[in-house]
Amino acid sequence: MPDEKSTVSLSVGERTNAAGPWRWWIDGRSLIIRLSEINQVLSWAPLNGGTQRASVIVNHQIYLGERAASENPRPYLEALIRRLGFKPTFAVAMMTGADIRKASYAAARRGDLIVGAWCTAGCSNALRIGDPATVKAPHPGTINMVLTVSQPLSESAMAEALAMATEARATAVHDAGITSMRTHQPATGTGTDCIVIASPARGRAHAYCGKHTLLGELIGKAALRACAKALGRRAS
Repeated sequence: MPDEKSTVSLSVGERTNAAGPWRWWIDGRSLIIRLSEINQVLSWAPLNGGTQRASVIVNHQIYLGERAASENPRPYLEALIRRLGFKPTFAVAMMTGADIRKASYAAARRGDLIVGAWCTAGCSNALRIGDPATVKAPHPGTINMVLTVSQPLSESAMAEALAMATEARATAVHDAGITSMRTHQPATGTGTDCIVIASPARGRAHAYCGKHTLLGELIGKAALRACAKALGRRAS
């Protein structure tokens, strides 16, 4: 079967059914990704980062100067999740300064193996890996990505998927010609990027998802398309 792909842009209030076991929509300043079952999730998100089981993933836009969000992100996001009608225990949430209405989605599939990717992008905080630290004077702007896989992944494959998504983000940033705000060298991301990987918690798991595998190909395609689309929309 030939590879099937799709890329769509999201808008406020839009509800979309992807070619996979998930649904998503934008509610106010939140991009909500509803999974059809409990997934295992790996991320460094401020709400329930690390290894977690979740049924919903949220990417929430905050405004510059929202002290409650920046100074106490976990309680802020827990309250947000409750307002959205979900239980914080089974939610993973992150924050962005990018316009949530310019989020993008891309999917890649082969048969019943499907990968979905969502991305929001802002680059005022663009940096190159290894740049001098700017902890005392961070700038707004981030690239957030959520990647979902329709079939289970082993723990090691989850870690590998995270690496694949990171590589796709760096490639998209390079292709877009974005440079570091500190050194003016080609950037590899921003100083506050976040990536979330999710796959079903039950079933026979894929052991690997590197670039030699079909799963790795689909992860790379979906992540690269979503990130490139979001980067292209950031100034529109």
